[in-house]
Amino acid sequence: MVSREFGRRSVLALVFALVTLPTNRPAALILEIEDPGNTEAPEDDPGWANVGICDRWTAVYLGNGWVLTARHVGPAELILEGVEYSVEAGSKRVVLNEDATAADLVLFRIDSGPDLSTVQISNSSPPIGSPIVMIGAGFSQSGRVFEAGRAGYRWSRRTKKLWGTNRVFQQLHDQSVGNTETFATRFSIAKTRFEANAARGDSGGAAFLHAGDRWELAGIILATGNYGNQTQRTTLYGNHTFIADLSRYRGFIHRVTGLYPD
Repeated sequence: MVSREFGRRSVLALVFALVTLPTNRPAALILEIEDPGNTEAPEDDPGWANVGICDRWTAVYLGNGWVLTARHVGPAELILEGVEYSVEAGSKRVVLNEDATAADLVLFRIDSGPDLSTVQISNSSPPIGSPIVMIGAGFSQSGRVFEAGRAGYRWSRRTKKLWGTNRVFQQLHDQSVGNTETFATRFSIAKTRFEANAARGDSGGAAFLHAGDRWELAGIILATGNYGNQTQRTTLYGNHTFIADLSRYRGFIHRVTGLYPD
């Protein structure tokens, strides 16, 4: 686990100086609204059916048999809409940074692809303030908690696939989180209608961005950033979700999968 302090990028920097950013901590979504019914695709669906369960974590089916998830999740049997798909032997490809080091992302193929549309990957980083929809299959919330002057939520011991919302808070294009180019969201009071932060089990989940007339896959959920003295299995206001910026890896993914030609 590696910790890092946020710089003075806003008047909230003194708060963020207390936040630790683990680079390999597995990240269901913790929603601000208890049981809002987000267990089915939203009306404006960004790609709900393409997000599945991968060995108790989460992964995204891109298309043409290819799946993308966090490297610390790894290739495993994928469950999409209740159907199980096996990993194609020898198909694992670790996603690389421009300096040829390994990012916390991995591609693999499943043996028989489902009848789903190809998910489009963003070709540019989402601007700060951009609204996103996150989908993950980890732990959900089980009630409120208050500790050390901070409010938040306890995690349940049950996992479920949920969607929630947030906004891009900061760009971290320095490989400081899991040796990966990322962007971050911040869990805030009533900032978005279904305000959400990642929790254990959401690693490999999707962050979708509405661009023009279509939805794009902007990122893959990697980790959370919590206060150094924060109780385990809680999410507090001020916590962060760190998401791989897929625009930085679109070219590599194209070379491996044949998807997303320029």
